[in-house]
Amino acid sequence: MMPTVIITLLLVVLQCQMGLSQFKCPNKSGYYPDPEQCDLYYECRNNVPKEKLCKDGLVFNDNNPLYERCDFPFVVHCGKREYLQEPKSSPNCPRKNGMFARSDSCTVFWQCVDGIASKMSCQTGLAFNPKSGTCQWKYLVPDCGKQPAESEE
Repeated sequence: MMPTVIITLLLVVLQCQMGLSQFKCPNKSGYYPDPEQCDLYYECRNNVPKEKLCKDGLVFNDNNPLYERCDFPFVVHCGKREYLQEPKSSPNCPRKNGMFARSDSCTVFWQCVDGIASKMSCQTGLAFNPKSGTCQWKYLVPDCGKQPAESEE
């Protein structure tokens, strides 16, 4: 009698968990964003969703449901999809993938791929803008002109 109660309880818990995160495919097939989490998306095949997650530091680009594409956050507008997976940081990389400004320099930044950081530098006269992921004229980069004189390592 006791094992039946435990199995029934486990089934109820499993159904509750599935009900909370159940995604309904808008079309028979394609790739669709999670309504709340920007790096979570679903692959739909025959109206059956399969949950997928972008690599840490990347978010799902929902421009076209025919393509499965994760991209940098500065390329994708997440809108109300404000949540992200827990970061998996490593030295100089707040997340495993992405481009990250250094606190001590406007012209030097870190490019992280699978948690391995590479030091990158902007050309003379340019500064790294983390909002666009590019090097731009220093006057276009917020807070760059406010930092003390820096050495270009």
